[in-house]
Amino acid sequence: MCTYGTMRIVIKRVGDSYKKHLIAMTLGPLLKLIEAFFDLLIPLFMKAIIDLNQYSDPESIPNIFSKRLAEFIRLFDTWFPSKQSLSDAIVGAVIILVMGIVGYVITMVAQYIAARTATNVGSEIREALFNKIINLSKKDRSHFGSGRLQTTLNSDTYQVQQGVLFFVRLVARAPFVILGALVFSFILDWKIGIAFTIIVPIIWLVFFIVLRKSGRQYVSIQSSLDDISTKSTDDINGARVIRAFNNQENENKSFEQLTTTYETKSIKVHKLNSLINPVVFAITAVITIAIIFLCRETLLNGDEGEKVIISSTIIAEMAYLAQIFFAVCQLPPVLLDIIKAGVSRKRINEVLDYQTSVISGDQIGDSNTILEFKNVYFSFNGNNNHYALKDINFKVEKGQTLGIIGGTGSGKSTVINLIERFYDTTQGDVIYKGINIKNYDLTILRDEIGLVNQKSSLFKGTIKSNFLMANPNASDEDITDALKKAEAYEFVSKYENYIVNEGGNNFSGGQKQRLCIARGLIKNPEVLILDDSTSALDLLTDKKIRTTLSSLKDMTKIIVSQRVATIADADLIILLDRGQIVGVGNHQQLLNSCQIYKEIYESQIKKG
Repeated sequence: MCTYGTMRIVIKRVGDSYKKHLIAMTLGPLLKLIEAFFDLLIPLFMKAIIDLNQYSDPESIPNIFSKRLAEFIRLFDTWFPSKQSLSDAIVGAVIILVMGIVGYVITMVAQYIAARTATNVGSEIREALFNKIINLSKKDRSHFGSGRLQTTLNSDTYQVQQGVLFFVRLVARAPFVILGALVFSFILDWKIGIAFTIIVPIIWLVFFIVLRKSGRQYVSIQSSLDDISTKSTDDINGARVIRAFNNQENENKSFEQLTTTYETKSIKVHKLNSLINPVVFAITAVITIAIIFLCRETLLNGDEGEKVIISSTIIAEMAYLAQIFFAVCQLPPVLLDIIKAGVSRKRINEVLDYQTSVISGDQIGDSNTILEFKNVYFSFNGNNNHYALKDINFKVEKGQTLGIIGGTGSGKSTVINLIERFYDTTQGDVIYKGINIKNYDLTILRDEIGLVNQKSSLFKGTIKSNFLMANPNASDEDITDALKKAEAYEFVSKYENYIVNEGGNNFSGGQKQRLCIARGLIKNPEVLILDDSTSALDLLTDKKIRTTLSSLKDMTKIIVSQRVATIADADLIILLDRGQIVGVGNHQQLLNSCQIYKEIYESQIKKG
């Protein structure tokens, strides 16, 4: 089992990953601010070049900023003495080009920092979530639901990653450009600056209304995505059953309803967000007309110098208006992604902060009594009126074989879940090696127990990779020996490169069960649990495996089955019915003392 102690440090919350990359998340926006500052200077240089064409002496230029930039241009001397205006234009163009190149380099560095930081944050959050999810108990996973956990691991993690990317790249730049453009517009012409100042709050009001509604609806969209994930997982896993009952049409309709709901919600949000750009464009068009209107008197009636100055001012102001427009157009998707990231961050933290119901102890025991149940009661939902197990009491000594039999729903697998601590008891105690199992070190407990589940689970890869999962130090001889003990060597003798498809679908049910039994044996556990794991085997193969297991004297075996023949040789047999023990003893004792066991035996064995 993978725990926090056996792997590199894993973040506890999303904010931990942010703090870890705080330098990068600060440096990236700072670099973008430098690049934005160069962009803001370009219209001023354009104005200075135009003004120099009218006023040969920089000191004659009325605007202080234009004057200083003109003086800066003249510092590089006159490149064409006979054509001063051409020289000023070329020098100014080179300065603008250099600023563009430097800005481009800074932008590339910032983009690299943003991409690397976002990828690292996404990887760290995804790793932390995966580590948390695989350590959740069955009860904990039921609390969230498989669809929610899958969506959180994939979609929510991606949204947080995108949020970091846009935060580093654009969240600081766009407001800085808007603020800088407003300041410079005031410096160039206070009337135009006032006009710009009026439109920005209006635009922000539009943003606030739209994004506030979008943020609320995004929570509902993610919930719909959870439902789609759950439905798709169920239908993919149960595809054979769906086809067997010719239920494809109903399942298609059901899935279509979920996707339609998701589509409707998504379209509603996108329609809302699509209002932003047209509104901003309309406001920008109005303010452009307002600029021309405010400057009409000078343009029509001013002298030549005034006309040049106001023309260069209008050109610079229009450039700043364009910068404001593009910055404003960038903000909606950026802010929307950051809002999505905020919602996803909350959903991720709900999983990471969740206190698992099964907490590892720190004790290790050593007792000849391997397992003991003392007055154990268990309820899945904590309802004391609906117990899945009631007053369970039994004891298993080291090297013994315990057989558990009972009908469907009698509680057999629930007993196994309590032994493995997939659940904890509602009342009573499970004692393992003389220590309450809740106080036992969980990693060591599961290292000492080998479990072969009722449902055979093989993982995509090879047979060898599946076996190394149980015992990373297993040699080829160990693997071969385990395969032979489980009667599986005959069909996978060349196991090293034998491919296992997803879920082991290239094997029959009986073959998968034998491979899983072999995987349990290669672990060489102190306790081997077979949870109805021979149900798909013929009786002869079942008997061969039981004969092999009986030769392992030091290993304690717990065999769950609905077949009397499978557990007849056990040292102790308990018969469960509706969560209660209705018979306990060995095979012969139960035949003599338990009518229910006798009826099962006669229906399976005596009557053929």
